Amino acid sequence: MSRNNFSRIVLFQRRRVGDFFQSLPAIRNILSEFDNEDRLYIVVDKSLKILRPFFESNIVLMDLGDFFKEFYDIDLGVNADVNFLNLERGAVVFDTVVNLNYGLINSLVLNIIPAESKFGFIANRKGGDRRKIVYPLKAANYFFNSIRHRSQNRINIADIFCLFSPRFYPTRREILGKTAFTFDKFNKKKKCNNGIKRIIFAVGASSIKRQLDSEELAEIIRLIHADYPDFEIILVGLKEESDYAKRIEDDIDFHILNIVGKTSLPEVIEILKTGDIMVSPDTGLLQIASFIGLKITAIFLGNANIYETGPYMEGSYVISPIMDCYPCFEHLKCEFNYECKKRIKAKDVFNVVKLILSVGGEDFSLRDLEKGFEENRFNLYRMSGNTITFTPTYILSPVSVFKSKIDKTELVSEIFKFEWFRTLSDKKINVGYNGIINYLTEYFILDLDIVKLVNDDIMFIKNIAVDALKIRINEISDNFILFLKGLAVNYPHLSLLLSYFINEIQFGIDMNDKNYIESSFVDIVGFLENAHITLNKIGSNRI
Repeated sequence: MSRNNFSRIVLFQRRRVGDFFQSLPAIRNILSEFDNEDRLYIVVDKSLKILRPFFESNIVLMDLGDFFKEFYDIDLGVNADVNFLNLERGAVVFDTVVNLNYGLINSLVLNIIPAESKFGFIANRKGGDRRKIVYPLKAANYFFNSIRHRSQNRINIADIFCLFSPRFYPTRREILGKTAFTFDKFNKKKKCNNGIKRIIFAVGASSIKRQLDSEELAEIIRLIHADYPDFEIILVGLKEESDYAKRIEDDIDFHILNIVGKTSLPEVIEILKTGDIMVSPDTGLLQIASFIGLKITAIFLGNANIYETGPYMEGSYVISPIMDCYPCFEHLKCEFNYECKKRIKAKDVFNVVKLILSVGGEDFSLRDLEKGFEENRFNLYRMSGNTITFTPTYILSPVSVFKSKIDKTELVSEIFKFEWFRTLSDKKINVGYNGIINYLTEYFILDLDIVKLVNDDIMFIKNIAVDALKIRINEISDNFILFLKGLAVNYPHLSLLLSYFINEIQFGIDMNDKNYIESSFVDIVGFLENAHITLNKIGSNRI
């Protein structure tokens, strides 16, 4: 029998399909705090409401118009200008509200509607500058700044979204194990096709920067067919990618199944559930395939960052170009005639597919791939669940297949990855120094001179924070913020950390909350001290 009183939880995720699927681990986390009969309302883009049948009955997908109509009797079709006072006067008090989107409307709604607890982006109605009134708190602050300082981020967006939620625990492992997961309709189907493998190609991407030329993709398919003639090859994608898929199909003289633009999103999901391997750029379908459990050969080009949106199925691989400008920003025009696409050849991608298909024995495809790495054309990453054990959770992380030297920015980013988890989880996740050192020495070649330089920089910033914490906490002002911004310019390899810190302090100043300012300084001092201890241990071990 259903309860009369049930909890109401709201999650705002009004972005593209890939972002939605990267939110599913966070949704699992949120639901773990409540009972099966409690209601989770997920506010999504209108196009994603079609996924409603995949979820349990207590999970409701709705667009923003549905949300206003359901809880506040506001019809956005008639009255697009929402009177936000109506939200404050609403009869419903939500138990938890989570906003995963950096946007003014969502952030204002999160701030105004009554709720017991709130997580994510929240807006203050003071001030007229959008940049000043949307405050990304803690994990949301990190997400906002990681997009701006992309080369320093080492955390998958799926994990960042988990940190938004009331609780952070090893959801990722439960998803990959397909055990006791409420969204069972996403589970992979067993095929009855006499053991023939099905390779699915996601042909398109939201940006031309991330898309291989059709001739290269056709050549990959020809190479696969030559070595594995019995494999089924299927092209999937959106309607707007139909012309691109048709060029691939016309360039091939054997049968492939081209269903690009001919299926709905639920139908594509059903097809992906029957696949064995996917070859894909960074796209929403890759995130669906990763969640379902396909092993993936991902081709990351242009603005696609493996740490942000790489596949997280163990045993998947990502091939990406070695270029100073990679990854770039989506909105910037390419000044190098898409040189990153020329770094990765069809043969390289085919060798990654063979690497996934190989079972035991000497793998010659890996030797060929290593040549491409030595030619400085591309790097190859695999998703591994054995890189580092967190306490109490367990994170999958991309690791380079080929060991390489690490520069200042990379060293800072790899060490800070563990500190970000500790800080953003309120110390629920902690990694021992030896674990971090073992991770670094297994996957990177460390230069002790660079270790010392980074350690000196970290200590310099730490001493500034310690000084402010001891004697200047009551005098923090806009001038100090300007000073920190100058440090971010002069120490670009620490810019993500400093930008995050600046936002935290600015929020405390704007809210006139000295306790929040002080806690931010405590966070940064602990963050840098732990990194300093790790670097000292590396130096003393003479690695």
